[in-house]
Amino acid sequence: MDFNANNALIKHLKIDEGSPKYNRSFDYNILPFFTRQKERAKFKNGFMPVIGGMARYSLGLKIEYNQEDYDISNIYENVESVGNLNETQKNILLDRLFDFDKISSINHPRILTFQPLSDGSDKKGEVNIALYISKAFDLKNNLAWKNFINTTKSNNLMEKMFFDSIKQIDTKETKNNFVTLPDNLFTTRNEDLEFLLNHKDFALKNLDKFFAFYYFQYITQTVINIDNLNKIKNGVELEPLYFTLDSEKLSSTRITYKKGFNYIKERKKFTLANDNLIGYLNIIIKNLEGTSTFYSLTDILNFDENKIKTINHELSEMMKAYKMRLPKEEEVTDEFIDNLKILKKWLIKDLAEATSSRYSLSIDEIGDLYFLKSRGSLGKTLTIRKDILILLTSIIVKDEKKLIKEVFAEFEKRGVFFDRYTKEEVVNFYEKMNILDKKSDSGEVKYVKPVL
Repeated sequence: MDFNANNALIKHLKIDEGSPKYNRSFDYNILPFFTRQKERAKFKNGFMPVIGGMARYSLGLKIEYNQEDYDISNIYENVESVGNLNETQKNILLDRLFDFDKISSINHPRILTFQPLSDGSDKKGEVNIALYISKAFDLKNNLAWKNFINTTKSNNLMEKMFFDSIKQIDTKETKNNFVTLPDNLFTTRNEDLEFLLNHKDFALKNLDKFFAFYYFQYITQTVINIDNLNKIKNGVELEPLYFTLDSEKLSSTRITYKKGFNYIKERKKFTLANDNLIGYLNIIIKNLEGTSTFYSLTDILNFDENKIKTINHELSEMMKAYKMRLPKEEEVTDEFIDNLKILKKWLIKDLAEATSSRYSLSIDEIGDLYFLKSRGSLGKTLTIRKDILILLTSIIVKDEKKLIKEVFAEFEKRGVFFDRYTKEEVVNFYEKMNILDKKSDSGEVKYVKPVL
């Protein structure tokens, strides 16, 4: 056991050379975020590039795939003739049918593996999100998912021609260093995915929105939980976040406004500092134990007293060295939790504001794609679009009708909370969809029927 573990952290921060340098070369990552703008996923091609990366990663294929990799030249030999067309006319027709831009028109699960990443540096962000979601759903070991995306059954001649001719993607294992902290909060995710995959056409239209939804829920709950040092010892907890429908009006007095995106905004400012703090603690523990196991704040705060005392000693020595480079008013203490709060305060102050802001913009990017709506002076609010409401309702109700109050309880299990006004809007929407079943003269007993 190395009782100079603080030296490793001092070297990591380069305090031995001068002012701290906040590089992020950690063994594990808890969020697929970037401090550099160019690498952050912008979703200019939607969420499908991420789905393509997930499909390839889970099958052990090369995760990066773009237009240069797309090769369907074998089709000219595989298709001997097309009606009365000569060879040149035949090839022109095949080019038109199977051009790279026509991939999305093939309605087959296996086509997901050929969904390309975006061009440019932000494809790195798409890859990281793909790895993060794959870890959350354990897609490498999810047979239902792998069977769905790797099925060889063709439904028509066009699909058969395509899959018989397309150059297969090379195999390549990709290391996945992501740790997904909110797994225990979203226990329905795998049963939701399994239900969706059992409805092929609906799944192909909605897998991007489904995984984007869980991605958004995972990252927002992670950001909120790691910002609360006073509660994290007891484990991650589902923080109620309130959504509205995109069609309803909103005022600043509603809980939806106060406990929606505004609540996230106040906490995401500190995400980089919180993330770094966890990384620094793991550097200390790694050098104390000689292992590469990742420990969350919950794990660390529940260590036995002697272990915490040892970690705190190493942390204190680093903090004293930190103060020598950047003078601070706060004194290093003998209390571990107090030192964590002090170091967090220092990091919030010392990390470049622009860098911290860029780091958490990944929340805004996915939010702007699906889950945020600008409402004038109220700013952006958490919003459920109608197509996503239909998707979530389908995976909640599944095959048997449910009482409306049970449906709302299931929304909350998935991290979606509605106030009474939004609940009324949802009920009205269900009535228009003709999936609301009233079982009493007064209409007080309401069931929601299956969507699919």
